[in-house]
Amino acid sequence: MKLGLATSTEDAFMRRHEPEPNSGCWLWTGAASRSRKGSLYGNLRVHGGKDKPAHRFSYEMFVGPIPQGRTIDHICRTTLCVNPRHLEVVSMRENILRGDGPAAVNARRTLCQNGHPFSVDNRGARVCRVCESARQRRYRARKLGAS
Repeated sequence: MKLGLATSTEDAFMRRHEPEPNSGCWLWTGAASRSRKGSLYGNLRVHGGKDKPAHRFSYEMFVGPIPQGRTIDHICRTTLCVNPRHLEVVSMRENILRGDGPAAVNARRTLCQNGHPFSVDNRGARVCRVCESARQRRYRARKLGAS
């Protein structure tokens, strides 16, 4: 079946996604581009010939404007999903911490590499006070031994 030109960007959007019955995602079937980290995101040509991320277009079409300085998080974790119920406006920091990158993984850690719990004694630092104290004792002992 040959599709004619879209009568509007909204019509083009509606033709380019398929509901996935198990997850409730609306999977984007149109053009997509790969992010620097390798995830695929849908693209939609909007009025004026510019490309716009399909998930952002969906959110704006069904929910409303995205506030300045905010981003859209796929709460379903499927980057090709354009279901507005699966999209949430968050800060960039929140979006990063919800992900699986190094910053998010480290933020979720509760133990140091030697198994000591991070606690308020760490004064907010991501350095284990027990391990840091031991390292400083070894350093002082080496320095005294070298004198």
